[in-house]
Amino acid sequence: MFQPAVEDGQRLVAFYSGVTCVYLPIIMCVLYSADYLYSIGKYSFSPVIGIILVTECSKYLIGTHHVVRRNTTGAGRYDERYIIASTKKNSTKNRMKEGMKCFLLIIVMTAIYYTIAVLFGAQIFTKHEETFMLSVLLCVLTVFPACLHMGANSVIGLLFGQKPSNDVLNTLILRNIQLTLFGTWLGAFVIPLDWDRAWQEWPIPCASGALLGFTAANLLMVITVVPKLMKRNSAKCGRKQR
Repeated sequence: MFQPAVEDGQRLVAFYSGVTCVYLPIIMCVLYSADYLYSIGKYSFSPVIGIILVTECSKYLIGTHHVVRRNTTGAGRYDERYIIASTKKNSTKNRMKEGMKCFLLIIVMTAIYYTIAVLFGAQIFTKHEETFMLSVLLCVLTVFPACLHMGANSVIGLLFGQKPSNDVLNTLILRNIQLTLFGTWLGAFVIPLDWDRAWQEWPIPCASGALLGFTAANLLMVITVVPKLMKRNSAKCGRKQR
């Protein structure tokens, strides 16, 4: 029972991270080539955030319904380890309750990210639109994917420093949060430099750093997980040939 669950987790993470390593660089290249990069921080950037939201939802649905193996001992259902933890009872009421909790958590975290940005020096009145859109982007990259897979209660514990289990999917979520926020922080270093470049405007470097950090986290998981899957598959093929 343990080995199939571990393999399912690795396959799921390989799928999630692989898709992210493809679609997010494409989005960034399109933004750069179309000079749309400078719209980061404006309300006109909302369609891009919407694309990221839809893609993350699609990854979740495809992953939990086609990548994870069917649990033959559970009436053909998929392993519930990789479905929202708080919705094990397949009822509309529980799903609506969990969805509302996740929605409220995203709103609260948007406000928290906004406050942190202001405390780090973002202008409250003249750059409120830019700061708000950066906060929304950070929530979409960090909180939203975590809510899909862990549920609101587990995400709250994770954000407050609770150590997640050694499950590979939880590791991916934690690294997404860590490297996305690290990339955001790192991007802020170029803003005060006197290079007078358009891309130094707030919050373009921070938002770009967040996207790069999110991509780096997924690339790191691909490098970590794919060799293990290949080794496991090679071992299976070797046993079959005997």
